[in-house]
Amino acid sequence: MVSPGPERSAEQGGSGHPRTVTALLLIGTLLAFLAIFSIWVNRQALNTDNWVDTSGSLLQDEEVRAQLSNYLADQLVANVDVQGELESRFPPRLAPLAAPAAGALEQLAPQAAERALETSQVESLWNTANRTAHERLLAVLNDSGSSNLSTANGEVVLDLSALLTQLTDRLGVGGKLVEKLPPDAGQLTILKSDELSTAQDATTVVRHLPVVLTLLALLLYAAAVYLAGPRRREALRSVGLGFLLAGVLALVLRKFAGVEVTGALSGSDSVEPAVAAVWDIGTSLLVSVAVSAITFGILIVLAAWLAGPTRAATRLRREAAPHLRERGTTYGAVALAFLALVLWAPVVAFQKPIGMVLLAVLMVLGTEALRRQTAAEFPAG
Repeated sequence: MVSPGPERSAEQGGSGHPRTVTALLLIGTLLAFLAIFSIWVNRQALNTDNWVDTSGSLLQDEEVRAQLSNYLADQLVANVDVQGELESRFPPRLAPLAAPAAGALEQLAPQAAERALETSQVESLWNTANRTAHERLLAVLNDSGSSNLSTANGEVVLDLSALLTQLTDRLGVGGKLVEKLPPDAGQLTILKSDELSTAQDATTVVRHLPVVLTLLALLLYAAAVYLAGPRRREALRSVGLGFLLAGVLALVLRKFAGVEVTGALSGSDSVEPAVAAVWDIGTSLLVSVAVSAITFGILIVLAAWLAGPTRAATRLRREAAPHLRERGTTYGAVALAFLALVLWAPVVAFQKPIGMVLLAVLMVLGTEALRRQTAAEFPAG
């Protein structure tokens, strides 16, 4: 048997590892998909500023504001004997009017609450209540054994009592009526003490998951490109398609999950629009992260195309060759483009230090690869 010659061996060895590359690309895309959701959960649940911004957007929604108004009105009626309070204030001769007056106030309460929620003063109170609740939530989730944040006392609530006070003032029945409200009136429980241990464990995982998943996805993608051998450009294009696919799938899952969540949480048709609005606003950061992945994927696909053998890409490289030979000019233009992208921030990564460093490195590596390829194809005459 004649052994294969050097040329034959080189041809076999230069074919890359197609099965391994495919597996790495698939696993990397799955991890990128999971990373999108982990980044969203981390930024939405564990960032107080994002929490307050989202809660402010919720208050601006008409459907959510209407349901919150109904809740505040119900809290007032359920916790205070409005008729009894009016009877005590009316002269004896007018006491029989207390009942119809109380009924009228109960009917007006939701409208008065909604008008109050439209004011800047109540908006400020709402944001303050949400910031306080979230800061306490993080304190409880990050608790390392302090006595005042134990499992037994770790309940976190959103205190809307200040909004109730504003409602009574709007109705003209404030003062002593506010003092009649029980301490727990207008308080929405965010985290119960018996859920603390599970929530703390989940927080520990969520806090580190975005970095771990993102790094693993990037490492697998890099390994796939490296092992692709002479088909590295095609592998790079597949990486871009993987990011694009992960982002699109995240948006599709958000849409279908929203239908299921809205149906499960809506007790009646009247509440469904508000629940849908909460889902849309609460997952707006998820959309931003998914769109960032899609944008990143498109840029990688374009980079792979620019390095490809198509007639248009070759012509572009030929025309750019004289400029690319000037290293200072080239990297000066890249620096200006990067600065413009940071100011524009088309993707979330440009708003984070780690993301900016990573994208800067990728831009430099891509530029240098293009310079070398162009220099080899179109040497200086």
